[in-house]
Amino acid sequence: MKIGYVSVRKIDEKYVGAVLIVDEFGIPQEFKYTEPVSPTPLQKILYGKSLDLYLTVEIIAKSLLKNVEQKPEIFLTDNVSLVESSDQVYYVSSYPATKSEQDHDSEPNECVISSQTESLKFIAKSNFSQDKVEKLKKIVEEFDVMEPFQRLAKALEFVCRS
Repeated sequence: MKIGYVSVRKIDEKYVGAVLIVDEFGIPQEFKYTEPVSPTPLQKILYGKSLDLYLTVEIIAKSLLKNVEQKPEIFLTDNVSLVESSDQVYYVSSYPATKSEQDHDSEPNECVISSQTESLKFIAKSNFSQDKVEKLKKIVEEFDVMEPFQRLAKALEFVCRS
């Protein structure tokens, strides 16, 4: 099973994004990135507070997702705004598990999957189907879903600085 990762960062007033697709062992199968985007002073005025969302979702994330050659069923992101880019994109965050906590949903578009050491919270654009929850559980059991984000962050820093 292949898993996609999509991330967009703002580094030194430039926006840059990347998508990384890995196999079940975490080995990269595809990597695409955008050139850094620097909004003009006029764009900053015209878009105001919506500039960040517009650039990250509409310009960068949607473009990356459209242009990947391999199409995994699931893309994970570390930026909750990117969930708006596709029904296949899921925000994931990690926090330490507590003994009393069990898998639970606080909202129909949220899902928590717990292990002995950590809990992973997933947020989707739309409601979770039981099928999607089962697929996410299987991925979490077999794979450290958070680790590729570290690689993506380093790759984006590299792209922005070179």
